[in-house]
Amino acid sequence: MGKLRDDEIQARLATIRGWEHLGDMLVRTWQFASARRGLEFVNQAWAVADRLGHYPEIVLGFRTVRIELNSRSAGGLTDRDFELAAELNGLPDDR
Repeated sequence: MGKLRDDEIQARLATIRGWEHLGDMLVRTWQFASARRGLEFVNQAWAVADRLGHYPEIVLGFRTVRIELNSRSAGGLTDRDFELAAELNGLPDDR
């Protein structure tokens, strides 16, 4: 799967709520009512990533979860990153 061009990235960003394009990554931070709820979300997110075979960087804070997506083998963002972002947006959160 090839690295996306900037115009392709911008077009796809419009389809995934809450994500930012920072450098060569897609990044989103979720807020949770408790640390336990954040950890539950991390476990759900990892299950999605495992099913898709595409693994993000996950940073667990006290009541926050930050997920960074990048296709290292392609040297930037690919369709797989946007697919994973969309799937992660489908997980229950505290909103």
